[in-house]
Amino acid sequence: MRYQFLKLFLLAGIIITAWNCSESAAVQESSSGTSKAGSDIQIPQNIVVREPSYFYQINTNIYIIAPSTMTVSDGSGSIIGTFNTSTGAIMSLSGDIIAINLDLSKLPVVAPTKPSKNLIAVDLDI
Repeated sequence: MRYQFLKLFLLAGIIITAWNCSESAAVQESSSGTSKAGSDIQIPQNIVVREPSYFYQINTNIYIIAPSTMTVSDGSGSIIGTFNTSTGAIMSLSGDIIAINLDLSKLPVVAPTKPSKNLIAVDLDI
């Protein structure tokens, strides 16, 4: 009789553990899926970059991370700091931490703008 109860409790414990593990994984996937989509992020159209760069925004402050140099510029193109890949931190030129634990793979990418075909190049050197 003892062994039947032991087997029953052991089987019930295994089933409950498997059910709880699968439920928590489903909750984590759905919550991370909404943040990955980035549908609520609006990248301004007036940002000009020379290479595909990462876009990050805190309130109204815009940060553009250039992957080749790991420099950080604001929305107007002025360099304001650097990005540390090991900590995921944006640091200002004065050494203040602006943001930390950023994952570049989850940030949206700003593509370089292509010049218009109607653009005429003028050499101003005389």
